[in-house]
Amino acid sequence: MGERRAAWFYRLRGFRILARNLRTGSGELDLIVRRGRLVVFVEVKTRQSLGAGEGVDSVDRRKQLQMVKLAGAFVANHARSLPPPDILELRYDVVSLFWTGRRFNITHFPDAFRPISDPNRPWKWTV
Repeated sequence: MGERRAAWFYRLRGFRILARNLRTGSGELDLIVRRGRLVVFVEVKTRQSLGAGEGVDSVDRRKQLQMVKLAGAFVANHARSLPPPDILELRYDVVSLFWTGRRFNITHFPDAFRPISDPNRPWKWTV
């Protein structure tokens, strides 16, 4: 249910869904969306209890590296249907959903991490 809600969240913001639950031998990407030259790889975490922390807390460095690897493979395999590499923008988001029993509370973390450093934007790995 959480991944469907996250897809709806992005569609309302003008994104087109490219893939859901894309599984490979190396792992899974929950959601891949596109708007113009921006392609976003989304990790969706849904919780019914905050006892183990919010969903975003479980996206550790290992998961981030896995997302980057899977995103690279996706871009390589779909190069013909994506913008040219010189204008293609990639982003890694985390959508954390908490089910209250009546509705979802959504927390969106756009550009949650970057695989390389950018001197114009301070960042850190969320561990």
